[in-house]
Amino acid sequence: MDDLVFFVVVGIIQGILEWLPVSSSGNVTLILVNIAHISFSEAVKISFFLHAGTMLSVLVKFRSDFFRLSRDALSFNRTHFLTFYVIATVISAGIGLPIYFLLTVEIPEYIGSFLIAIFLVVTGVVIRRHRTGLKPVIETRFSDAVIVGIAQGVAVIPGISRSGMVMTALLSRGVAQKDALHTSFLLSVPPVLALMVLGFSGFSLLYFISMAVSFVFSLLSMEILLKMAQKLDFSWFCFAVAGITVVIVAIQLI
Repeated sequence: MDDLVFFVVVGIIQGILEWLPVSSSGNVTLILVNIAHISFSEAVKISFFLHAGTMLSVLVKFRSDFFRLSRDALSFNRTHFLTFYVIATVISAGIGLPIYFLLTVEIPEYIGSFLIAIFLVVTGVVIRRHRTGLKPVIETRFSDAVIVGIAQGVAVIPGISRSGMVMTALLSRGVAQKDALHTSFLLSVPPVLALMVLGFSGFSLLYFISMAVSFVFSLLSMEILLKMAQKLDFSWFCFAVAGITVVIVAIQLI
């Protein structure tokens, strides 16, 4: 497959899977490792960098929310949601950054693929435990923000769905599903921005094209996929991808 076509397809996959609780980074990393034969650590960096496209789509979609957050922060207006947002973000950074640097250590591709398969199973188990809460985010406590931050930090691991982990953490604390989904997307921007900067390893036109494609497809498919994510059980998708990954790697090792 032509490199340009391949990275366009990867951008489409990133743009679509980002809105579903199935770990877009895990699936994109598997594609880069097993189809493009890119080293595991480099594939992880590329998958993080491609999140920039979907991050931009979040900024466009929820621009009014980010405007209010920025205004409150600049005016030192300590609203409940701003406090929750800052605490969760700081905690996720404290958990996620050390994990990220561990992921940059080069390991054999088959081991990396097996690990992603295992974490996809973990994601499947987690999202099957979703339950509907009742309270709005503005009624959350300090401990809720800490738990959400830990969930998002752990989700740096490819195969662990960030949206699935954050949604589950919020729902487990009694937050209503609509608020939990909304908050999950707002919380995605700081870690994605940090990982994009950390994962940047030089200009590549193909990567930027893939990122642009993911941005377009994220915007085009956002409403439909958000509704799907609320109504359908995607745990079986995680289990299926994990099983296929194990089979593919096993065949390669034989």
